[in-house]
Amino acid sequence: MAKKKIPITLLCGYLGAGKTTLLNRVLTNQKGYKVAVIVNDIGEVNVDERLISKEAKIEDSSSLVPLTNGCICCTLKSDMVTQIENLMKTGKFDYIMIEASGVCEPMPIAQAIESIEIGTLDNVVGVVDASRLVEEFDEGKALLKKDIDEEDIESLLIQQIEFCSTLIVNKRDLVTDEQMKMVRAVINKIQPTVKVLETTRCEVPVEDIIGTGRFDFETVYASAGWVKALEEHDAEEDNDDDDEHEHHEHHDEHDEHHEEHEHHHHDDDDDHDHHEEHHHHHHEHKHEGEAEDEYGIGSFVYYRRKPFDRVKLDQYAARWPRNIIRSKGVIWFSDEDDMAMVLETSGRQIQAGYSGQWLASCPKREQERVLRENPEMKKDWDEKVGDRMIKLVVIGRHLDRKQIEADLDACLAD
Repeated sequence: MAKKKIPITLLCGYLGAGKTTLLNRVLTNQKGYKVAVIVNDIGEVNVDERLISKEAKIEDSSSLVPLTNGCICCTLKSDMVTQIENLMKTGKFDYIMIEASGVCEPMPIAQAIESIEIGTLDNVVGVVDASRLVEEFDEGKALLKKDIDEEDIESLLIQQIEFCSTLIVNKRDLVTDEQMKMVRAVINKIQPTVKVLETTRCEVPVEDIIGTGRFDFETVYASAGWVKALEEHDAEEDNDDDDEHEHHEHHDEHDEHHEEHEHHHHDDDDDHDHHEEHHHHHHEHKHEGEAEDEYGIGSFVYYRRKPFDRVKLDQYAARWPRNIIRSKGVIWFSDEDDMAMVLETSGRQIQAGYSGQWLASCPKREQERVLRENPEMKKDWDEKVGDRMIKLVVIGRHLDRKQIEADLDACLAD
């Protein structure tokens, strides 16, 4: 009989959101769990480790493992995996909790955790500050701040909301009911299926944090708002029999190796084992997309069968509309038309990374094999460009779709 895997909860959230407060609450109300804690802080002195030891009244220091002077979504991933495995092998603990640094993106950490054979990722918990959410999404006003330290907060916030199975909106007492409705509308657009808990001082039942069985990598990834928008767009077009031009993406969107495309960028190398082919269906005509909600939050899909000019897009990136909360999709460049790229923006951070080869750039024999094995893709083929295309989901508040499309059209290659 296989030994039961030890569950792990990952806590993410930017500085001051309330992660450490939440962790202390869980540790003082474990309800029978023997929990080991891994704490990550970027500085040389792990402040959170001291706060947790003191507030949670931890007497056995072996249950608290600090990882300092690095980020577990980047340089410390192997250290974290080693520490988790060592803790599990002692037999002392039946649960692991990880408090990530405020600058960590959850997906690469989750990928690393999933490589642990004797453990399983039970829950990814994002903690966000309700009052700050109001500021960050108040029509982009907060994005006008001059402080360079603020520039990546919007991006981290998006990543942490988008890739979690439980989202705690903390400091609920600092916002009005109407503001909270706007916050929930934004969250629903970014991650429509996440379990949301509104809290004050992170007062939350322990059973909503540990022992949930709530996290599933593919489910969380596929439920992100931009993925839903693409699916809805494709479903609309598949229901229309006019002017059918379809497309096959011969690449893996989960395996994104990002290179710097604009000046606000975190280097990452996100390898994981969730490989699959994605088949999207497209048509030349455009749909207007869903209407904005009562808070002006809406989305649309920008779809073209021409490539971007790399220089023009880079210039436009410098004046990217501030009220775009999130955008992501597949693109290609005129100077590298064999490669599919994934472009994504979160707040002021803009990046593009290789995602694989277009089927149209593969040898004729491989094209024929793939089309033979996937006959539905034959409808997806453009006589001129094959399966190459731009398909970008744009999510934001009070979006001027016509202007954004015109600006993006101006970035297309001549």
